[in-house]
Amino acid sequence: MPNVLIIGASRGLGLGFTQVYTKLGWKVHATTRTINNPGKLGTIVGDISLYELDVINGDHIDELATNFQKQSIDLLIHNAGVYGTNMNSKMVNKINSEAPFNIINRLMSSIETSNQRKIAILTSKMGARNGGPTPSGIYGSSKALLNDRYRETSPKWLEKGIKSIIFHPGWVNTDMGGTSAPINISDSVNGMSNVIENLKTSNSGKFMNWKGTELSW
Repeated sequence: MPNVLIIGASRGLGLGFTQVYTKLGWKVHATTRTINNPGKLGTIVGDISLYELDVINGDHIDELATNFQKQSIDLLIHNAGVYGTNMNSKMVNKINSEAPFNIINRLMSSIETSNQRKIAILTSKMGARNGGPTPSGIYGSSKALLNDRYRETSPKWLEKGIKSIIFHPGWVNTDMGGTSAPINISDSVNGMSNVIENLKTSNSGKFMNWKGTELSW
């Protein structure tokens, strides 16, 4: 069976992805900042391995890359991120805009040698510029920078045969989204998983929502 590495899997959408892919029988590799207290992540039944990862901790990233020196990654899903409450913009950008590419770059050889060679990154339509200036707010600005770098980088991945997608998961009822959010985790994750399953060269590099509808940058 194929294998997936889910970055930021301890709760919310990352936990939802973990549940989906274990049920599908995939080999699941899941990261959490609290390996000694993984919460619900530690109760999932399936072929699953847990790894400690703070996405801005270089030692953690190096250790994760070492674990995959002789393993391939069919699908890498980068879900980890912060809203930025009570944080400065520099730190939020490090987590939301820079960390996904730092991690993916260190794991690139394992993605390249896999059968499926897919990458999915979670962003937000709050980062959409729509032809205008950088969105206001720390969170929106960080996601705009993430989107910009993805647009620049994804064609280079495709040259290596790596297909990729960047998602707006919708306004989802998670700790970040809040209880007023109209979309539940299961619907969002299952929708994105279906889009990933049908990801091909022809639709690689797109900005889509959880239903597979293309969005404007």
